[in-house]
Amino acid sequence: MQFPFLQLHVADALGMSLVHTNNTLRRLADSKAMRWGRKTFQMLSRERMAEIAGYDFTERIPRPFI
Repeated sequence: MQFPFLQLHVADALGMSLVHTNNTLRRLADSKAMRWGRKTFQMLSRERMAEIAGYDFTERIPRPFI
């Protein structure tokens, strides 16, 4: 999807330092969970993102993914 934000915008929105945001995004990209660049965001593995987030798809009560 189109994602016209910079790492600085994401860091500010999440209350994280720019360095921590950069390292976190790099780890997500290295794990092949997502790709971000040239104003686009692509989720490569929904299962990997859910695993990283500790999300359990088998829960009976629906809750937001994020």
